[in-house]
Parts: sequence; C-alpha cells; structure tokens
Amino acid sequence: MDLKEIKQHWKNWAEEFKLDLRATTKTPTIKKLEIAAFLQAIKKTPYFSQQGIDVLEVGCGNGHNCFSLSELIPQFSFTGVDYIPEMIVNAKRIQQTKPVYEPLRFYEGNILALTENQNLKENYHIVFTNRCLINLNNDRLQFDALDQLSEKTCTGGYIICIENIKQSYSRQNSLRTSVGLTERTPDKFNCFIDEELFIAHSSKKLDLLYAESFASLHDIILYVLVPMINDGQVDYEHPMVTAATTLLLSNPAEISYSFGDFGQNRLFVFQKR
Repeated sequence: MDLKEIKQHWKNWAEEFKLDLRATTKTPTIKKLEIAAFLQAIKKTPYFSQQGIDVLEVGCGNGHNCFSLSELIPQFSFTGVDYIPEMIVNAKRIQQTKPVYEPLRFYEGNILALTENQNLKENYHIVFTNRCLINLNNDRLQFDALDQLSEKTCTGGYIICIENIKQSYSRQNSLRTSVGLTERTPDKFNCFIDEELFIAHSSKKLDLLYAESFASLHDIILYVLVPMINDGQVDYEHPMVTAATTLLLSNPAEISYSFGDFGQNRLFVFQKR
C-alpha cells in the first residue's frame, strides 16, 4: 500500500471500531502482554521512582496504551499523538469515561513531523511506539521516524518501541512450514522492520540497551499450535491463547523471554546519548 492507502485503512478502522481496542489490534491478548512489557521497561529506568515524568506515545490510536499505563504509573504525565483525527476524537471520548484520565493529553500529529507539532513539548523523558513504525512503507521512512522520536527525547531519555520484525516473523514461519502449515504474510498496510538495519541506523544517535521477544509463547500457540489443530486457521479467542497469556502475566517478566525468538513483536529500549 502507499501511504495514503495506509492512512485510509486506519481512518476506516477508527470509524468502524470507534472506542474499542479492535481499532488498533486484532488480538486482545497481545495487548495485555504489550502493556506489561512497556511497564517492565519503564520500571527499569531511573525515572520510575520520580514524579513529573513526561511520556509521549506516538501513534497512540484511540489511547488504550496511554490509559492503561496512566493507571499503572499515575505519577507520570502521558501525552498521545496520532495522525488519524478520528482516533484522537475517540481517545478523547474514552478520556471522558473516568476522572483519572482527565490529565492525559491527545493531539493530532504525524510521526514524520513531530518537531513541527506546536502542541508537543520540546522533549519528553520517555517516548514510545506500539506497532507504529510498521505503518511506514519502507526502511527509509522508518529511519526518519526514529530520528523524529529521538528529536523529541531529552538527552539521557528513553525510546521504547514495540514493533513487528522481519527476522522473528521469518522464524515463526519456519515453525509453521515445518509442520505443514503455509507461511503467513504481513497485512498489506504493514511493512515489518528489518532489525539489523534498524539497529544500525539507531546507533548514530542512540544506545540500544536491550531488545526482547516477550511474546514468543503467545505467538507459537496462536500462529502455530492452534492452527495445527484448527484446520490451519488462527483463532484469536482460543482458550489456549488466553491461557498462555495468563501464564506469562502471572510469572516474572523474565519468564516471557524463555521461549525463544518467534514472536512477531519485539521490544527495543534505546537511550539517547
């Protein structure tokens, strides 16, 4: 898809699913794991014990990440920005449902033009994305987007990205084909990130502190084991997927990283030099 078609896709989903989580993901279980992964990453920063920390989510959709994290880390100040006006309208509608959400801020804005957005602060202590960069349809634009994230991060601050990666997706497909399943292909509105190129570009301005595959067990069950017993079909609501998610959330975070590197989502934590 070209960029206009990708934008239209997200506009359509915003209009169809409105306040629902489905506006940004097909898989409610992965959202729980993503929130937990973001929380653990933030806990590892020196900011977690501080007050007045400014956090920016770029590509916030209808706000579910910001809302969830704001309840878990109420001492932080959260701002979300998204380039789909309808997503921001829906985030503001959700914001009205709980008084605790009142301090959050939501603005329209493009990841490729963050430095031009007059609504945003000059920089933030933590900037994060959740499957946002993959909506840019080539490596060059993804690198430009990472540079924009860096510009909005204070010196010594952190960029936390959960994005879909070509390499781990390929490993997942290897599992599928080994048992006779066909390879999956990314949605047309996604361009998965080449991890090697992405890390190489990041090193110009950022230090990669660590990268983690936190959802391997979840994805092995969802995309390999369930299809093996379900006529090749993925079932996002399958009880085994729910059980795997509960297992991962009920144990120390390190347990999540004990099931190999087969999850299509990968967590990157960078620090700005």
